[in-house]
Amino acid sequence: MVRPMKLIDRYLLRTLLMPLFYCLAAFVLIYIIYDLFDNLSDFVEAGSPLADVAKFYVLLLPSVLIFIAPVSLLLSVLYSLSQLTKNNELTAMRASGVSLYRLMLPFITIGFLASLCVAIINETVGPWSAYWTNQYVRSQRHKGKKDVYVSYNLAYKNAKDRHIWMVGAFETRTFELVHPEVILQREDGSDIAKIQAKKGEWLDGRWWFFDVAIQNYDNDGHPIGPPQFDRRREMGELRETPIDLLNETKDPDFLSSRDLLTFLRTHQHLSSNTIARITVNMQHRLSIPWTCFVVTLLGIPFGAHTGRKGALMGVVLTLSLFFGLYILINLGLVLGKKEILLPWVAAWGPNIIFTCIGSVMIYRMR
Repeated sequence: MVRPMKLIDRYLLRTLLMPLFYCLAAFVLIYIIYDLFDNLSDFVEAGSPLADVAKFYVLLLPSVLIFIAPVSLLLSVLYSLSQLTKNNELTAMRASGVSLYRLMLPFITIGFLASLCVAIINETVGPWSAYWTNQYVRSQRHKGKKDVYVSYNLAYKNAKDRHIWMVGAFETRTFELVHPEVILQREDGSDIAKIQAKKGEWLDGRWWFFDVAIQNYDNDGHPIGPPQFDRRREMGELRETPIDLLNETKDPDFLSSRDLLTFLRTHQHLSSNTIARITVNMQHRLSIPWTCFVVTLLGIPFGAHTGRKGALMGVVLTLSLFFGLYILINLGLVLGKKEILLPWVAAWGPNIIFTCIGSVMIYRMR
């Protein structure tokens, strides 16, 4: 029985993976064409090299996979199961003594693995690629001006380590600082020292300041002697990294859930509304990849139904549930950011509800 099941599993996986590949390729192509309509004129006017444009679209894919993967998976599940049911192949497999639930295991496994894959991408290369492509488009619209990559008058307060940064200009690609000033504080809020420099660079995993002036203060806030001057100084006492400063300049859409958690830890005096918004965004980044698994559960019963009773009604009902899921997701985000729902409920609630719906429908399959 083990060998026949392996053969059946491979056959079911093949019937699912082929349409999944075609759906992914089709949606990627559609998205690229859609984006070209929006950005092609900017690329042409800026004289963007073809190699850079190709790199742009390669790096664009990880950030849009979160939208493409669920609908591709849903359509492939619908198609493969409708074909299996229409040709009575599922009936023949069940007649050989294999339960319907066991036959659906390869589909559920693919849904789970797809969610896991998207979750990993969404937490690693996804935010970075979204930020890079956004900056590239901005630079082309400004005829390649480097000011797009510079953040001016950057202020950053690390409440955890009690460090206050004020930077005249921060180059987001090279991490070079212009006129950085850092204030080190005690637990009571009094200043320990003020560090000023003409320039700062991130070298070998640490900050190096150039043309440095350091003024130390006593417990009463009075200067201790004259400032100390150095031409070049390693700033080992500064544990902030360029990513900490970079994340301060980014929109939350370009931050991973780990970055958002770090932001909350280093900004301890935020308003309750700000904390709610950031926490909801963090939970949303963790929950949204699992829509792949949810739509797989929804697609299984409707795919089997479509094969028996016609394609149109099954597709309409499934897509209705699919868009209903996304409407509920966005409604949850709004309610969570307004502090009407708990952040985890706002982010995970729609997935939990539709997982239960899909599970019950699979359980009732005949």
